[in-house]
Amino acid sequence: MKISIVTDENVSDNEICLHVKKITETVGLLAEKLESWEKGSEEKESDGENSFSSMITGRQDETVSFLKPENIVRIFSLQKKVYAETFGTKNDHNEYELQLRLYQIEEMMDEPAFKKFIRISNTDIVNFDYLKNMDMGLNGNIVMNLTNGERVFVSRRYMKEIKTKLRIK
Repeated sequence: MKISIVTDENVSDNEICLHVKKITETVGLLAEKLESWEKGSEEKESDGENSFSSMITGRQDETVSFLKPENIVRIFSLQKKVYAETFGTKNDHNEYELQLRLYQIEEMMDEPAFKKFIRISNTDIVNFDYLKNMDMGLNGNIVMNLTNGERVFVSRRYMKEIKTKLRIK
């Protein structure tokens, strides 16, 4: 990798431009780190929920995007990959592949920006802000209906924590 720094007295604000052949994981991590350093030097917001450090890096094809937790409907695993689904219709390109594992996301749920997330099964973590309603079946199964039209099944293993969080008896 070639690194060069060009000084220009006519520039009104510092700008970092990466010229890459293709976006790789290293390039995405570099961009994320540079942005977090810049944000770290600025005054942080009082609650910290909108700070860059709480964002998750997601990928669609060759594009790396920074996802705010409040825009994520659910995080799920499928075929050994982890995805974040943001709010939108089925026609929107709202699924991003993550480099994180579900247990790493679960560890982040202690942070203020992720307080509304809860693990509902071995494959799903849901943002309660996007919970529309729940179907409580007679056979004990619970299905969460999300505002984007998704239906996700709740595992009995996580039922007690969910009922506690939602104050359901």
